[in-house]
Amino acid sequence: MILLLLNVLGPVVVIIAVGALAGRHLEVEIQSLSRLAYWILGPAFVFDLFASTDLAGSIAFRLVAAGVAGTLAAGVFTLGTNRFSSSTPSEKAADLMTSVYGNVGNTGLAVSVFALGEDILPAAGVLMVTINVIGMSTGVGLAASQTVGVPAALKRALLAPMTVAAALAVPVNLVSLNIPTLADRSIGLLAGALIPVMLFTLGMQLAEAGGWSPTPGLSTNAVAKLIIAPIGAVLVGSAFGLHGDNLGVIAIQSAMPPAVFCLIVAREHGLEPARVTANVVALTLLSLLTLPIVLILFVP
Repeated sequence: MILLLLNVLGPVVVIIAVGALAGRHLEVEIQSLSRLAYWILGPAFVFDLFASTDLAGSIAFRLVAAGVAGTLAAGVFTLGTNRFSSSTPSEKAADLMTSVYGNVGNTGLAVSVFALGEDILPAAGVLMVTINVIGMSTGVGLAASQTVGVPAALKRALLAPMTVAAALAVPVNLVSLNIPTLADRSIGLLAGALIPVMLFTLGMQLAEAGGWSPTPGLSTNAVAKLIIAPIGAVLVGSAFGLHGDNLGVIAIQSAMPPAVFCLIVAREHGLEPARVTANVVALTLLSLLTLPIVLILFVP
């Protein structure tokens, strides 16, 4: 089991560490890499995944249900706990965002593949899109509602590149449309770059965050994101009859720490960036203790 943990989490930690070193010593723009992943590599990955996957529709539906259940469980726990908190409304909004939006792209896909193999990518991709849509809708909605209003913020989130790519890819899959070889190979090459670029970028962003101190809502965030979310998702997945690798990928993706995109949202919309940074960094480090438990429980 120690070898499994080393082989699964080791490559992820190494690439993140290389990114952190590059962030400290090389003049690489984090924003450029983030935009590359957000606008080009991410949509290419999602389109490539959904256009060619043979994942049964009934399984996809159950995966979506489990992903939604995990994020809702974490959100409800955070909202309920924060009712008794002295934090300001914006601080509570920041905590809610980092509780429901998991790092299913940067780290989740890599850990899922290393733990369960390449065949799990379609299921991991379904969960990635599900949690991304909910996370972006919540994060951008909470942040942007301060300036443009909730309806406009939600519309902006639902029109995010990866969500649009999934919407375009599903019909292609359903009608078994043959994509021209030139386009198919180009999309595939771009898709293959997503995971290493996002892990590298995460390392750079963690290095940029520098020092941090625990926030009053950190314990709530940790319980909600690293414990409540995977438990809620696994319970619903089990209730829908999922087992084996499908249940394992649900546990892994739902147990991810907060997404790095939370930092981008916080900075661009002024939603307690220092608090969000502290939560993301702390929970990312704590996940190095909780993820091995998930792997021991759910990886054969």
